[in-house]
Amino acid sequence: MRDLKRLGVVDLFCGAGGFSLGFQAAGCHILGAVDVDETAATTYANNIGRLQPDAVPVVLSGDEGNVEDLDLQRLAARGQPDILIGGPPCQGFSRVGRAKLDSLTEEGHSADPRNELYIRFLEAAALWKPLAVVMENVPGMLSIGGRNVADDAAADLAERGYRVGYAVLNAVWYGVPQYRERLFFVGIREDLERHPSMPPATHFAALPSGYLRPLAEWTAPLPFIQHSELPVDTGLASMSATTSRQALDDLPALNDHLSDPGRANNGAVQAPMEYKRAPHSQYARLMRSWPGLLAPSLVHDHVIRRTPRDYETFKRMKPGDRYPQALAIARARLQEELERLTISDTAPVFGTPEYLALERRFVPPYPEEIFVDKWRKLIPDQPSWTVPAHLSKDAYSHIHYDSDQARAISIREAARLQSFPDAFTFSGNVGERFRQVGNAVPPLLAWAVACRVLDALGYEPERPAWSEAAEAQRI
Repeated sequence: MRDLKRLGVVDLFCGAGGFSLGFQAAGCHILGAVDVDETAATTYANNIGRLQPDAVPVVLSGDEGNVEDLDLQRLAARGQPDILIGGPPCQGFSRVGRAKLDSLTEEGHSADPRNELYIRFLEAAALWKPLAVVMENVPGMLSIGGRNVADDAAADLAERGYRVGYAVLNAVWYGVPQYRERLFFVGIREDLERHPSMPPATHFAALPSGYLRPLAEWTAPLPFIQHSELPVDTGLASMSATTSRQALDDLPALNDHLSDPGRANNGAVQAPMEYKRAPHSQYARLMRSWPGLLAPSLVHDHVIRRTPRDYETFKRMKPGDRYPQALAIARARLQEELERLTISDTAPVFGTPEYLALERRFVPPYPEEIFVDKWRKLIPDQPSWTVPAHLSKDAYSHIHYDSDQARAISIREAARLQSFPDAFTFSGNVGERFRQVGNAVPPLLAWAVACRVLDALGYEPERPAWSEAAEAQRI
């Protein structure tokens, strides 16, 4: 195997740094990164740079981070990249993004300028000619108006001198406590005469309905075709999927909101807290002792939004309950209050302003048929569902499974579900920090992809210690 030291990586559309963190853990060195979001870039610089104090990466953001006008030579000031990684913005390819766009424009999907950003990414690959190129996006690229944009992107990269494979990977297969599917492209420079492949699953889980199953078998493309969809080997996974409880149970309980529900939502100044207990899962141990990061003594970013109307509803919800169940509970609470007021002959008359004001104290105003999945309580002994960027608006989609805490998840808990280690802290206000978490490539998934890419290039990567965890499970 070749020496892995100083194998340089550049990360376009880097966000908070989940993609880079995975490649760092595998043994790579980050040369530079770019993102138009200045707050996310600050998070990136504060954390990824801390892992490389002797050679801090160049991080461009704001106007300098606009990929349309990016100074590629400045970004590669510390050297031409051996590997180019990145996740171009995906809203234009997502099912929700396409539906909204189609309703607003006659051109539909083709009118969204974000759809051209992946082309900028491929142009950077053509300029630098790195050994490998890894791009992440949403599975929606596989079918847009009957067109497989993913295959078009793979063909484009192949024309630029790469052997290219792509596949939908689910983060749960690689130890992330979350069902989250993303499309990954891996290109290996053609002159290296090596082929891309996808990382085999280390964890097994029965995917819920709605998630894509992997391609089971691979037929080698014809000699003159340099791109194809690749299979993902899930049959030899030896570990059970990481559950929400295994991911979160050592973090401190949050109850202050219950004793002081009227306090302003000023979570940005929440003081660091002590851990509730020693880590009792391999996953929690990794989150508290990530390679290269000093193990934290306190928990940071353990901040929630205060939603006093719904605390009692959260408490009464069962794991897995969604908005219809929450709405029924809220209406039952309203009825209980009306019965109490009736005893003292102070109950408002139905339909009056007083009645409507009382109703607002208990019942959320959202239509049931639209918000079915907008509220949901985590199931402790199962992985979470996808952690979205929409957490920047609210966190009702991820209500903590512990009814005694009666709340939605914190920023740190969202980060845990995304596999960000505890020593990784986030910049910005509460909404910005939640958005950074939800937009990121899960570091553990990135680590698995990085290991496979390095294998293909002939390097020996640093791997997660899942072999020890598998042995511990058998004891």
